Amino acid sequence: MSNREQEGILEFRKIIKTLGLTFVTLALIANFIPAVYVSLTTGLFPSGTELLELWLAAAAAFGVGYFVQPISFFPMINMSGSFLAWICGNVGELRVPAAAMAQKVTNCEPGSPKAEIMSTIGICSSIFVSVTMITFFALVGAQLMPMMPKFIMAGFSFILPCVLGAVYADLCGKNFVLGVIVMATSLAGIMVYPKFGIPGGLNMLINILVAVLVARLYYLKTKTN
Repeated sequence: MSNREQEGILEFRKIIKTLGLTFVTLALIANFIPAVYVSLTTGLFPSGTELLELWLAAAAAFGVGYFVQPISFFPMINMSGSFLAWICGNVGELRVPAAAMAQKVTNCEPGSPKAEIMSTIGICSSIFVSVTMITFFALVGAQLMPMMPKFIMAGFSFILPCVLGAVYADLCGKNFVLGVIVMATSLAGIMVYPKFGIPGGLNMLINILVAVLVARLYYLKTKTN
């Protein structure tokens, strides 16, 4: 990478960091506006104990994802994509596949500045498409969904596994041996960890950390050879 390209990507990241932190902060504040409005208009205010209980319930349900998702998704969506994805949601279902496909069709080297730019473009495109589709189905979906056959409705539950499976197959094609090893360690973890009383969410986190460690050791081994 030339000095000009390096300066360009550093400037890009600097701007993205400023904009990302600004809009993520605004999004966090906006999330509380409906609750504050309801409390002010109804005169009902939860106590500190009730808020703590709600926070603990949410942490128990989604707390593991706070650690799992950044670790597992960041290599694909990078810093700019992380800001976009965490504001708009549907990270694993839409943003990661969009980023992966954008990098694939442009023959980007993983971790390169070009891959970072293309993943950002892919995520932006997916946001535009998904918001358009969500708006459309919000207007007409309520009338169409009851008219669909039951087997089509049941098929919707397989969309996410199919999408993530396709992403895995695409990445596995870049290094088949490593893909098989990571799949084997993940399956072993799913079968072994519950026997030690490890909950499902923590099981996922351990599997990801093991996969990262295995990938790193594999890289060092092949690099040495």
